[in-house]
Amino acid sequence: MQTDAGSGLAEDFLLAVYLDGQGRVPHYRTGLDFGLSAALLMELALGGFIHTADGYIVADHGTDPRDPALREVLTRIRSSRTPRRTSEWVKTLSVNAHKQLSAGLITHGVLARAPRRLPLPTRPARRYNLLQPTRRDAALRSLNDPSNHSDHSDHSTAPAAPAAPAAPAAPAALAALASACEATPGGQEHSEPEAQLQSLSPTCRQILNAVTDCIQPLKYTWN
Repeated sequence: MQTDAGSGLAEDFLLAVYLDGQGRVPHYRTGLDFGLSAALLMELALGGFIHTADGYIVADHGTDPRDPALREVLTRIRSSRTPRRTSEWVKTLSVNAHKQLSAGLITHGVLARAPRRLPLPTRPARRYNLLQPTRRDAALRSLNDPSNHSDHSDHSTAPAAPAAPAAPAAPAALAALASACEATPGGQEHSEPEAQLQSLSPTCRQILNAVTDCIQPLKYTWN
């Protein structure tokens, strides 16, 4: 098994989709939290650390990923006393996904916490200063050019031989995840071509379906 998933998918999703152009967390689209947790799961799948079996997430045993956020998620999956369906993990992991990912980006000097804004009638907005604009630019390019991707493989039904090294990015997965969350920078919808979806592994497609199921009940609260 690989030592690192290496795709940076979860961080790319946070930078390109979860945060707006001013570094603000869009509280009005709480469904994006599901996108963050799904991105973590998809990144683990792309790295060969997890697979799905009968609708459940299963952790493969072997070397842990280097990234602390991915490692923590994998530890939670391995230590779960009972198997959980993909949608259950998407919901459960969404609670702390933002904190895990932003902490890593702060540690690496990509983001810095900005002073809290004055409370609004609803909720104060959490905000970050982007210290490395080129990092977000690269994430946006990955999102806007999903055809520029390499094949990734993961275990769709059962553990197999060690996975081959993954490419450093997964633009197709990023674009498909943004489409599943019905959100892209600027609030425009992004439609992922069927060919792009078919290029993803069965596990990744199942995670995308779980995101859709989680977000569906929230749609009525967005307008």
